[in-house]
Order: sequence, then structure tokens, then C-alpha cells
Amino acid sequence: MNHDPHTDASSTPSPSSKKKSPKRFLKLLLLIPLAAVVMVALIMLRFKLDGNIDYDVSTQGVEVPAFSAVEIDFTHVYKPETSIQVVGGAAFDLDHAGGEELFLGGGQGQDDHIFRLVDGGFVDITQTTGYEKTTDEATLGVVSLDVDGNGFDDLIVTTSTAIWLYRNTNGTFTGAKLDAPVPSDTTPLSVAVADVNGDGHFDMFMAGYIRKELVEGLNIFNQEGYGGSSLLLINNGDDTFTDGTQAAGLTYKHNTFQGVFSDVDCDGAIDLVVAHDTGQVRTWRNQGDGTFVNTSNPNSDFYSYPMGIAMSDYDNNGKPDFFFSNTGTTAPAFMAKGDLRDDQTYYPKWMMFRNDGDFAFTDVGQEAKVADYEFGWGPVFEDFNLDGRPDLVVSENFVGLPPYKLEFLRLPCRFLIQNTQGEFAEVGAQAGVVNKRFSISPVTADFNGDGAPDLVHVNLDGKSMAFLSAAPTAGFVKVKLPNTVASVGASLKATLSDGRTLSRVFVKGEGLCSDSTPIITLGTGDAQVTELEVSFLGHAPRLLGAVAMCTTVVVDAPEAQ
Repeated sequence: MNHDPHTDASSTPSPSSKKKSPKRFLKLLLLIPLAAVVMVALIMLRFKLDGNIDYDVSTQGVEVPAFSAVEIDFTHVYKPETSIQVVGGAAFDLDHAGGEELFLGGGQGQDDHIFRLVDGGFVDITQTTGYEKTTDEATLGVVSLDVDGNGFDDLIVTTSTAIWLYRNTNGTFTGAKLDAPVPSDTTPLSVAVADVNGDGHFDMFMAGYIRKELVEGLNIFNQEGYGGSSLLLINNGDDTFTDGTQAAGLTYKHNTFQGVFSDVDCDGAIDLVVAHDTGQVRTWRNQGDGTFVNTSNPNSDFYSYPMGIAMSDYDNNGKPDFFFSNTGTTAPAFMAKGDLRDDQTYYPKWMMFRNDGDFAFTDVGQEAKVADYEFGWGPVFEDFNLDGRPDLVVSENFVGLPPYKLEFLRLPCRFLIQNTQGEFAEVGAQAGVVNKRFSISPVTADFNGDGAPDLVHVNLDGKSMAFLSAAPTAGFVKVKLPNTVASVGASLKATLSDGRTLSRVFVKGEGLCSDSTPIITLGTGDAQVTELEVSFLGHAPRLLGAVAMCTTVVVDAPEAQ
């Protein structure tokens, strides 16, 4: 029998190869957990470094306010399998007793709650108010508004499928679901309110998001027909509503987080600014006849996640400016871009739209040192140190990110004060305002009555946190306009004894699904207010003269025209 050495050599392993194979296999097995450990470490490092601040902003000559943290004894229960990842909170005046109360929405199967600050802590007073949540759906958004002009703040509340109105009579609520045409595939995430047609009744822009059970993903930009329907709901005069979206030229279908009404171009007609999810900022100009046209803005040629809206005249030039949160540096571009095409530009930075007049805007995010931050939710402008320059606070932390299960990897929620150059410095740790919970929106009000604004982070998963100001050293004047639709679009102008001019706007629903105090605080530093001017939409300016320091001016509603 012939012997073929080549055949034998190829078919029969050598003794040495038999010994090496198991060792190689064992080495490979050992490398797998090592690689996993390295991968986890790299992910943790990336998220830890994500909180680094890219800006060096001077705070010379600017006072950093001080706050004390107070935990609110209410744990919101978020159920991701059935609810959209938002929750509403609001500051409002329940009973005209000299302070403001706090509303916090409950999750699915969980009651909403109302709190009052008593002796330094927030006390649950829900049972004394008559407020009763009659649905098991999660509460998503809330706006306070005196809808009937009786002087008491009512609450407009959105849940997963409906909009509710809680009427307030002498501090007692009675609730009912509003007769409003909400599409079956849409969740009414939040509402913005204004008197769009000038009949004296509140109308609503309902920001629509796709129903939770129909969600196909979180980064869908281009899928035709995907998303919720946002509606312009016109009040019929009896708090039933007709869909006026098409007649107003506002028809579109896209997931939307938030809208804000304001007289953007100061022409006497109420305009609308909207933040899409997986889309763009939309700036809708009222053409004066109740119809709106979509105008271009710095985000029109890009694609982003503009979730929350802050509005104020941050540079005191008499025109409202806008800030928009975004995914920032947290979400890797290759994941966040979703189905965007190569010819579509993804822009993740925070945006600050300076209002240049006539519906022209400039994104000054880099100039103001606010562009390069992380994933943000609701933002709010407020003058926390009472120096006359609006500051900015932004909610952070996405409950759906696995690394955020570890608290030390979460973001602090940004607290930024504006310096004399119009730049914003992050001073949260120094001010004592750090919230490493899952905040959806800030809510501001002077809960402790010391004259300076306080802050609440409305947290989605866990207890909400309040940050109460220390006694302010700077001067201020508070202006209390009626919390009605007549005030939406109103503006203030204060002339100070040192030559400065301050400008503010009345806003409802600033942030994300939440609503801060309707009382406007004008920080004056060491100066006096020598002239205060109030302008309601469609009315001549009202001159109120000089105002004493550290007082509240109550302004009556304008007479109907």
C-alpha cells in the first residue's frame, strides 16, 4: 500500500498544534470579558467627559446668586411602556393669599399634586383644593390661565389622549375634559394659549406627538406621514373648540414638543414659534388676518431636536429672543442622524435666536457661549441675580440612556448667568443649583417671597427638586399683569435711573410642557425705576411713571375694543 506523506500531513495534526489550539481558544475567551470591560469603561468615560464645559466665561462684576436645595415629597412614576417621556409642572396663584403654589403632574395611574411652601418645605395641599384627576392617563403638560376672568388661576392640563380644564373658583377646582378634536393617532403633548381671533376667549396651539403605542423610533426625520398632528384650536366662546388649523395655514404632520405665542415682529399680531422633535424650529408669522406663514430662520436649513423653548428679551433691545435646547454633545451623530440623507445637515447644538426685527433672526449661540452643551430638555429665562440681564436654566438627563442609570454620569442641569458682555457662565455648583435627576422643565416663581426668583426642576423619574433663593441684595420691581389671554403678547419697558432700559415679554408655557410664574420680575441692581411702560397687544402703551424699589405693581386688564 502506497504511503502519501502529503495526505497524512494535511489530515493529521501535529502534536504541537494539538497543544496550541486550546491555549489560543482560552486566550480568546479571556479577551472577550476584557474587551467588554474596556468598552464599558470607554462609554463611562465618554459620558463623564460629556459634562465638561467648553467655555471660559468671565463672571467679573456679576453676582452669583445662592440657593438652598429642598426636596419635594412627591415621586413622579414614569412608565416608559405607556407614556411619552415628559411631565408638566406649573407655578400659579391658587387663592390670592399672597404667594404662589406649585402643580406637579402625576404619571399613569398616579394623581396630580398641588404644593405650597410652608416653613421652608413644600406641603401637599391637594385635598384642600378640590382638585381631582379622573383619568388613569399620565399628565404630560400644564398651563395656568384665568380663562373666565374671575381673578383665580385655572389649569389647562394635557394627558395622553385629551385636554382638561380645571376651573378655579375661590381656591377650589372643578375639572372637565374639553370638547376639542384630538386625532386618534395623536397625543396632545402641550398647549400654548392666546386669543388668536381677538374675541376675548382663549385659543390653543396643541403640540401633537404620535401616540406611544405607534412610536417606531426616536430618530425618524423623513418618514412620510409619521408623527402626531399639531392643531390650532379655536374657542367657540363656550370652551368648546373647532379645528382652525387648515384655515390658519398651519397644517403639518410631525412630532412636536412645544409652541409659544408672542408678538415676534412687534406689529400687534400674535405670532407662533414651534419646536419640532426630529426636525426644525418653525417661526410662523401672523399675516394680520389670522393666517400664518412659515418664515425662514437659522435652523430652517438644518435638522435638529429642538425640544424646549425659552423666550425673553435677553439683550433688552425691545424684541423677544428665543433659546432652543437640542441633543448637544451627548448623542453620537451617527445615532442621532437617524434616516437623514447625505444632503441633509444634522445640527445638534443649543440655539439662541437673537431677534433682529421683521422676523429676521441670528443664531448667536456661539457668541453667547451657550451652543456647546449637552442633551437638554426645557429651558427658561429668568433674572436670578436681579441685575437686569435675563439668565438661563436648562433641564437635562434623558431617562432612556442606559449610562444615566448611574447617577455620577448624569448631567447637573445647567444654570447659566449672563455677564455684562451678553455671555452666559455656568455657575450651577457655585450657586447650589445641581439636579442630577431626570428634569423635563424648570419652573420659576418667588415661592419664598423674598423678592428673588426661586427654581423647581420638574423631574420625570423620582422626586422633584426646589432651589430657594437667599435674601437678595439687589433691587427689583415686580409687575403683575392679569393672567389672561389679554396679556399674551404684552411687553414691558422700564427706564432706570442709571440710564439703562429693561424690556420683558409676558409668556405662557415657556420651557417644555410646563409654565412658570406670570409675574414679571425686573431686576434693577442699585438703580430705581423712573418710568414703567406696559403695552398690551392691540392697545396703546400705558405709562405708569416711577415705581418704588422692591414693590409689586398690579396692572389692570385693558378695556375690550
